[in-house]
Amino acid sequence: MMVDMHTHTTASDGSLSPDELVVTAARMGLEAVGITDHDTIGGVEEAIEAGRKYGIGILAGVELGVDHEGKETHILGYFSHLNYKRINGYFDWILEKRHERNRKLVQNLNKKGYDVSVEEMYEKAAGGTPGRPHLAKCLIEKGYAKDINEVFEKILLHRDIYVPREKTKPESAIREILTNGGIPVLAHPVYMDRDGIFESSLKLFVEMGLRGIEAFHCDHSTKDTEKYLRAAGQYDLIITGGSDFHGVNKDNARLGEPAVDNKYYHGLLELL
Repeated sequence: MMVDMHTHTTASDGSLSPDELVVTAARMGLEAVGITDHDTIGGVEEAIEAGRKYGIGILAGVELGVDHEGKETHILGYFSHLNYKRINGYFDWILEKRHERNRKLVQNLNKKGYDVSVEEMYEKAAGGTPGRPHLAKCLIEKGYAKDINEVFEKILLHRDIYVPREKTKPESAIREILTNGGIPVLAHPVYMDRDGIFESSLKLFVEMGLRGIEAFHCDHSTKDTEKYLRAAGQYDLIITGGSDFHGVNKDNARLGEPAVDNKYYHGLLELL
């Protein structure tokens, strides 16, 4: 059977609620899904309840954005159902910095004549972690752009509007995951490869305590996957994989693609 160990819900920037995502995965015949929202475990509990109801395994996780060599890199953290809430306190600082960024984004938009408010943005988040996709929905509904690609390219990434996200360092994220009983995994390493820093960074991250690498991902070619499987063997890392599914908020990521064998899921469970 197949699994998908990397997905996002409305708890961060996905378009499906945790329950809806689990229902969809169950209908597709997946054995398990990993709930790995950005900087929050807010969707995990609902997903676990849905998993019990629909007979599908739930991997409790989170995806942390870190600053490494001036680039944004992501570290996945996976936890058992017994200890995933232990890392919750780590998000307080991250959440406050996110709120600051959201306020600055709205201020910059207002200066450029866009009629949007922080309140509207947070209403779109519906209790989840507010971010740029929620702001994008407001702008689309008001007719400033026709779709999410246009709103990012023409508005949110404009130099007079864009606000960089203040991120923690990889050693901090890896340490927090380990300290709280989790397994830190390097997400979509192809992005680091494109910046020419994969080999040197992987060695450094392993020294920091990295335990795994996401070899299978929607943006990995077959050649990429083969390379990361070799890297896993070289550094004795566990292997994970997933779609990076965001629903309608990420066009090229489809739930269950690429196909990830359940042996990788069970291997991670053994460690947890």
